[in-house]
Amino acid sequence: MKILITATLLFVSFFSFSQKIDTSYSKNKKRAIKMEFFSPLTGNTTFGYESYIKDWLSWEAKIGIIGLGVSAHDANYKGFLFKGGPKFKLNPDFITSDLRGSHLLSGKYIRPEIIFAQYQAEDEFFDSSSKSITSVALMITYGRQYVLANIMTLDYHIGLGYGYDSSEDGRYNFGHSNGNSDFPIAISAGFTIGVLLK
Repeated sequence: MKILITATLLFVSFFSFSQKIDTSYSKNKKRAIKMEFFSPLTGNTTFGYESYIKDWLSWEAKIGIIGLGVSAHDANYKGFLFKGGPKFKLNPDFITSDLRGSHLLSGKYIRPEIIFAQYQAEDEFFDSSSKSITSVALMITYGRQYVLANIMTLDYHIGLGYGYDSSEDGRYNFGHSNGNSDFPIAISAGFTIGVLLK
C-alpha cells in the first residue's frame, strides 16, 4: 500500500511539474524580427529573422543591403549579404527554484553560420575603377541573447572562422572581416535589437 501511495504521489508531482513548465512557456513568443543595430554605421543595413524550433534550438537568417548606410571613407559600394545558421542554446536563464527558464529564446548560444556577400566596390584600393567582390566565410559564433518582457530582444555576438574574398587582399566584407589568401582567418561581431512575434 505504501508503494502504491508513493508511486501515485510521484506521478502527480511529475505531472504537475510538467504542466507548470508547459504553461509557463506557452505564452512565450517564438519568433523575432531583428536589426543589426550598428550596421548602418559600417556601410550596410542588415535585418534578421529568428524562429524557435525545439528545446535548445532555433534558427536565424539575416540579409543586408550593402551601400545603405554611412561609409567610413569616400567610396561607393552596392550589393547584398546573407548570413544564417542554427542557434544551439548553451543554457537557459533560470528564474525560479524549479529551474524554469526565463524565455525559450534567451540565453547563451553557439551558432555555426555561413556568410556570403556580393558587391561592387569603387574606392582607392582599385584606383577608382569598379570591381565586383564576392566573399564567403564559415564561422562559429558565440553570443548572448536577452528577452525583455516577451516584447523585444537584445543580442550581442562574436565569431571566428575561415573567410575568402575574390580580391584576395583581405578586407572588411560587411558581414565579416577576413585576412588575405595567406591568412584566411575571418572575424565578426555585432549587436542586434529585435521585436518578438507570436
